[in-house]
Amino acid sequence: MTRIAYLLGAVALSACSLEGVQPQSTPAPSAEGYGKAGTCFAVVSKAEDGSYALATGVGDGSAEPKAVYARGLSAAKVDAAVAKEREIMKVNPECFSTYVFDRAAADPASVAPAG
Repeated sequence: MTRIAYLLGAVALSACSLEGVQPQSTPAPSAEGYGKAGTCFAVVSKAEDGSYALATGVGDGSAEPKAVYARGLSAAKVDAAVAKEREIMKVNPECFSTYVFDRAAADPASVAPAG
């Protein structure tokens, strides 16, 4: 009986995937920009609570390449993280090209001049 429970649990977990998960308030940038093999990417998105998320990785040619996610970042933290990723991309031998969708692209109102 417990074997069946383990089997059902494994099947349920295998159906769950975090790939391509982004906060719903910001449309995802086109995979054409970061899905190409050898393209290092850093993609910022804005969450409904006002925080930011950052997805980074190297494109493998698939429509939704695997990424490392950082969520719940403030504007200053996401800007610093993107700047760090840009520096890493400059020296990473896996990066044949780069794609950066930063906070200004994800949330233009957050960087618009007052006036």
